[in-house]
Amino acid sequence: MSRRRRVFAAIMIACLCAPGTFLRTPVSWEPPAEINAEQIQTSGETDTPGWSVEGVWHYEGESLIFGGFSSLIALPDNRLLSLSDRGARFSLTEPDQPNPKASVIRQTLAVAGPTMLADIEAATRDPESGTYWASLENNHGIHRFTADHTPTGILKLDAKALGWSNNTGAEAMTRLNDGRFVVIPEGRRTGLIYSDDPLGEEAHTTFAYLPPVPGHATTDMVQLPDGRIVLLLRNLAPSVGIPPFESKLAIGPAPETGSEDTWAPQVTLNLAGVIPRENYEGIAARALPDGRVAIWLISDDNLSVMQRTLLAKLILDPDTIGE
Repeated sequence: MSRRRRVFAAIMIACLCAPGTFLRTPVSWEPPAEINAEQIQTSGETDTPGWSVEGVWHYEGESLIFGGFSSLIALPDNRLLSLSDRGARFSLTEPDQPNPKASVIRQTLAVAGPTMLADIEAATRDPESGTYWASLENNHGIHRFTADHTPTGILKLDAKALGWSNNTGAEAMTRLNDGRFVVIPEGRRTGLIYSDDPLGEEAHTTFAYLPPVPGHATTDMVQLPDGRIVLLLRNLAPSVGIPPFESKLAIGPAPETGSEDTWAPQVTLNLAGVIPRENYEGIAARALPDGRVAIWLISDDNLSVMQRTLLAKLILDPDTIGE
């Protein structure tokens, strides 16, 4: 294929998968009357030691507030919470549990303006209080909510001072077990660390970050029970077909505050051929009684007819994965 044709093909694929392009129908902003989940992949082993697949589910809901899910939090009682690009809150029981339920409503934010412009990209939670935080692109900030979803404040981030453009804000964020918050902006090599709740601390330190794979952006991250961080990586790759995404998982120790070393997690699992290819943007972890960890992933369908909202469950045996 000539260079001109390759460029044209890449542009066409990007347009097909762009947010708001060929929107799903109907175009109602009301919550969907029902949400359907279909298991499209069952359990199986992978070629990578320490990793297996428990299942993949396809979720559908007829509403413009269903889709665009870019974050994922593990809640008590085998529940999950995802916040979306359009300011919606997707609450669901893990689909492999008895009588799973799911619902979507609009998320109340601590800022004026249309909810649909919220562009929530990441979320993290304090397991003791139930307080959770969400980071936004475009309207750069970190929002805080109580366990019952009441907004309690916002830290506005100075994108210009941080060197962020509108669409390269706080793409990944996690609260560490020691109370620190780690933030990674999309497409940048400098992360932020807050020593405590960002809305109380405001001041942050920075650390150098080396992406595990060139061209792969970090779309989300979560801390394992042993303290290490799992990064969810995504690359736009028109050559692989539609949807044009490559995804990988990387693991590394948590970055240290004040360290001059470059934080460089290493790839541990290539998701190609392991689960269906999609635009995975949210990750959550749940410790299991046998010492293994359930890793949940959710995809952002970009509200495009060419993509799907998928929820995948992987199982990690952390003892088999070296530092």
